[in-house]
Amino acid sequence: MSRGRIYYGIGVFFGLLFLSWVFFFLSFLRKARFFHPTGVIYSAQAYPAPGLASVAGVEVAERLAGSALVRFSGGIFKQKGRTDSLGIGMRFHGEPGPSPTNAPGGQDLFLVSFHSFGAIAQDIKATNPRDYLANTYWAITPYEVKGLGRVSLRITATGAGGAGAARDERLEDAVRAGTASLRLEMAPWGTNDYQPLADVRLDSRVALEDELRLTPHAAGRGLRPIGFLQGLRVFPYAASHLARRLRQGAPRRAGTPDIRIAVPDLGADQRENVNVSPAFSSRDGGRERWVS
Repeated sequence: MSRGRIYYGIGVFFGLLFLSWVFFFLSFLRKARFFHPTGVIYSAQAYPAPGLASVAGVEVAERLAGSALVRFSGGIFKQKGRTDSLGIGMRFHGEPGPSPTNAPGGQDLFLVSFHSFGAIAQDIKATNPRDYLANTYWAITPYEVKGLGRVSLRITATGAGGAGAARDERLEDAVRAGTASLRLEMAPWGTNDYQPLADVRLDSRVALEDELRLTPHAAGRGLRPIGFLQGLRVFPYAASHLARRLRQGAPRRAGTPDIRIAVPDLGADQRENVNVSPAFSSRDGGRERWVS
């Protein structure tokens, strides 16, 4: 087991012991997620980005290809248009319809509009809170990719949204015009050498805000979360989800997520758990550019 996975396990333990009850209590009072309380969700399709330069990058892009869900949200405030960080939560699931719960083989990613905790004040000030598509989003904690080692992720959007007044309206206008897409990029950890990984094209808005449960430990497409901070949020996120369901008093129906807290599989790096899309094949003659 790598050092990053060991730190991840320590983070899971500390998150369960010290933070899960805090997130439960605050989310219960708020009747919403403590972080990223309200948002809008879109179905999407992911495709390998053109110009992939490494065999390992091609393989990851192929695994991400297919159906996806994308949730756009504010970071702290429910009110829209205030100075705030923005967030994107993504689920790559490859299922025929929307997948609100973590199916085996799915991949969940979390990105925000600041690139590090040290730059949070500066980046939030520079964030455009009125337009989701006018910002860059970073996964501020590392992922591990077989053949590449530790990597960082970011998302760049295709310019500004539509002409609507509110950010939800601007996003919807861009989706209807067919101009709303995101590019997921990957770089060796600690560098800014970002390379395109996958293009994600938004299709239509879906009513899954109450049901969608993004899970930090979902890593079935080859992007494995590592490090203390990645593990720290596993149980707090689950506790936040449980609290808002109890606070809202919504009856559990068939098809809604199980509110039991799932324990992450820390031995997943010892085996392959991927679902490669048959619609794409690796580039012949590709060369590895990065080393772990």
